Amino acid sequence: MIARLAYGYVRLLWVLEILLFTASLMLHVSVFIVGATERYAEYGIMLFRGEVIVGILVIAFVKDGLRWMDQIKSCPKWMWRAALILGVYGLFSSLLPYDPSISAPWTMSGLPLGFDAISFCILYSVLGPGYLEKSEVVRRALHSIIMGTLIVIVCLAYRAGYLRQPKSYLG
Repeated sequence: MIARLAYGYVRLLWVLEILLFTASLMLHVSVFIVGATERYAEYGIMLFRGEVIVGILVIAFVKDGLRWMDQIKSCPKWMWRAALILGVYGLFSSLLPYDPSISAPWTMSGLPLGFDAISFCILYSVLGPGYLEKSEVVRRALHSIIMGTLIVIVCLAYRAGYLRQPKSYLG
């Protein structure tokens, strides 16, 4: 029963990654064609925060730390190649000369594409047969849920005002 819940959690993260990647790709194409629009101003930062949070939750499923490339290569060949190409593209977009009117929206919408694609491949390998044992998936899902709980606590503490910088009265 616990293994079913763990795999259900992984599937939920996988669906979230699909939705985040699709929204991020649409936003990036929009910024690439039209430039920074009202949609970017309204949804860009919120989408970026969601991608970071889900990316942190996916980190728990990376097997053996630095050997994440092997985990990605367990996906179909076209999938891991596309993920690495998008990762390089995202990094390339962040290395452009900084011009706030042009490169900031392009970078903020392009950088997460690679991370989403890599996270998607990691979750795909977890859902695939034989890469991780059931007990390992359960353990990693628990670690991911603990990280998610800590993120929620920090966000609630920030919203309540406990983590804000104090105002300086020195002038």
